[in-house]
Amino acid sequence: MEEFLHQEFFEWVERAANYIRSYAGGGVTVVHHNDADGLCSGALLKKLCEYCGFEAELICIEKVYPAVVEKIHSSRDGMIIYTDLGGLAADMIDKINAGKSMVLIIDHHPAKDIDSDYVHVLDPELAGISGDVFVSASSLNYIFFRAVAGEEAKKYAYIAVLGSVGDYHDRSGGVLGFDRFALEEAIDEGQVKVRFEGAKERYFIKQFGEYADVIAPRLTTLGAVGYEERAYQLGIRACFEGFDEKTLEKVEQLEKLKKEKFEQMMERLRNGELKIGEYVQWFHVGDFFYPMGVKMVGEFCQLIKDMTFLKDNLYLIGFQNQPKSIPDLGEIGWDAVKVSARAPTPLERMILRGKMPGLDYLIPKASEAVGGFADATHRIAAATVIDRGKEEEFIEAFEGLVKEYEASRG
Repeated sequence: MEEFLHQEFFEWVERAANYIRSYAGGGVTVVHHNDADGLCSGALLKKLCEYCGFEAELICIEKVYPAVVEKIHSSRDGMIIYTDLGGLAADMIDKINAGKSMVLIIDHHPAKDIDSDYVHVLDPELAGISGDVFVSASSLNYIFFRAVAGEEAKKYAYIAVLGSVGDYHDRSGGVLGFDRFALEEAIDEGQVKVRFEGAKERYFIKQFGEYADVIAPRLTTLGAVGYEERAYQLGIRACFEGFDEKTLEKVEQLEKLKKEKFEQMMERLRNGELKIGEYVQWFHVGDFFYPMGVKMVGEFCQLIKDMTFLKDNLYLIGFQNQPKSIPDLGEIGWDAVKVSARAPTPLERMILRGKMPGLDYLIPKASEAVGGFADATHRIAAATVIDRGKEEEFIEAFEGLVKEYEASRG
């Protein structure tokens, strides 16, 4: 594996591996995201903890936020691992942790490094490696697992492939970089076969008797649509055992719910609930998507961003009320909204060419302006959490940032 990895990054992986090798506390809390990549990451870390002889508690969350982190760190002892989120939250986590627990953040989103004795960040973005293109959180956790457990980890290479496809890392025709490393190991182990369809690769996963691009959306449905009823637990189990009839029925039920809610919301937007600004078009679903998780507002934005009732030169922003409780944690002391942003394809191209600012800049800055907290951002897709009631203030800050960017370009 060493010869495959960027040398600096390999040293970081080894350093992180040493933290868990030398850990003697017994219990590990794994905090993971609720999409396919997050569920696969949680599944891989669960197996890693079992290999090391640690008891693992898995906590599924949708966003990192101070009130959520406080709830976790005030009620859990031992090592805490955040994965598929937290890259931008290291300072905040360190402050709340206050030296209580050893913390690893294993993320592939843009990140901030930290000089701390207790909080350590393993993120390829800090080594100049794109986590949006070359490594999913699942592949990163697989590499971490390999560094700790060696050949034993290869049994689970296919889970990294699932997570990569779930995060659309095959969108250029096939997975690349570190994702490719995990894929090739899964092929060598007889877990995956590659089929070419036109200019695109598809990955047949033997464990499921189905393609990764069919399985991964099921995991996201369980984790995101079924978040409030903890259906992500079925997804974690399916990573190892496959999908039984009961789980497939649950996926079908959740997909039906999602379709009905999305169609009704589209009709509302067509009938005047879409607000138009100078640079932004935005809407608020309130509690309408409940009991689906708040990741749904981002899924909805992704679905509609190129539809004809939207303007293709304006950023798209959606708001969804955060429930007052989190399934694995109980009541949370917040009154917040989830914010998700996307760019219609023509605007997306301008962002990628540097002619318009990316969401990885706009969303954190606008969040900061209203006292919010952004994490897990990309250039053309990003999200944050802000206090309820500050939605219009957030839009004003966002538009001001775009205006400043345009003025700076003359």
